[in-house]
This record gives sequence, structure tokens and C-alpha cells, in this order.
Amino acid sequence: MTNTGDFRRYSYSSDAAYAVQAFNYQRTSAAPAYIPEPKKEFKVRQKSQRKSRAQLIHEQRLSFKKAVSISVVAILCLSMLFAVLYTNAKTNELTFEISSLEKSYSAAQSENTRLNSELDSLVSMSMIDQYAVDKLGMTKMKSNQIKYIDVSQYKQKRLAAAQAVLKQKQAKSKAEKPSAAK
Repeated sequence: MTNTGDFRRYSYSSDAAYAVQAFNYQRTSAAPAYIPEPKKEFKVRQKSQRKSRAQLIHEQRLSFKKAVSISVVAILCLSMLFAVLYTNAKTNELTFEISSLEKSYSAAQSENTRLNSELDSLVSMSMIDQYAVDKLGMTKMKSNQIKYIDVSQYKQKRLAAAQAVLKQKQAKSKAEKPSAAK
């Protein structure tokens, strides 16, 4: 069961213009005609009653207060706008400064790495050995040239000598005290 006003049955046809034309013929109702409404005429009426001086002054004060409040709000809005623009400009400036400092920091780090690797290559044990042999004319030590010294004997001798010197100073200071009292 097919609907005769159904456009879908024409959608698979080879000629799209034919399908659109067939759809337009099968429409049941046309669009309603546009009828413009008549223009309304406004009439200006003047009040026959005049306002008193006090009422006029009161209305002037109210209108002045409204004008002042509107101008204050406008000034506040403008100042907020300028504040936002200023903070955005400062943020951009500081961001640019940070990026330039990060670039210089990165360059300094790479230079530091290069210098440390150069220093490591110059201070390696093989370079020190080569410098000592080639430039200073030194030779490597042989095992028969190594002598070991027992340090404990020297420590005891130094301790005994220090104690003897201390006793002499004490004896000397005792000998000077009685002669100073006379």
C-alpha cells in the first residue's frame, strides 16, 4: 500500500528534476497568500494640565540621578574593559619573556653538558697518565719501588715528644711563679 503523495517513491529515480516536478504536482494545498496588516496611526495628545514647578524640579533631579548612574556604570564598564586588555597585554609580555628565558636556560644547559663532557675527557686517568709520561717525563712505578711504613710507631714517638714538651712548659711556669712572688 503506497501513498500517492509520498515523495520517497521518486527518490531512487534516475532523473531528480522529474521527481521534484512530480512532487510539486501532487501537493494538496498551496501556501496562503500574505496579507499585510494595515498600519496603525499614532496620535499625539497633549496634556491639558501643566506640571507645577516642584514636579518639574523633582523630575529633573530624577533624570539627573539616572544620567549619573548610567555614566557611572559606563565608566565602570570601560575601566573593566581596559583592565582586561591591560592584563592580557601583560600576560602576553610575561609569556614572551618566560619563553625567551627558557630558551636561554636550555642553551646554557647544553653548553654546560658540552663543557662537562670536555672536562671529563681532559681529566680522565688515561689522559693524566699520558700527560705525566709525555710532558713531565715521569715513569710508572714498579712494585719493587713501593715501601710501606708503620705509622703507629711514629704516632707513639710524637705523642711522647709532645708530652715531654708539655712537662717542660709546666716545670718552667712553676719555677717562674715563686720568683715573681718575691
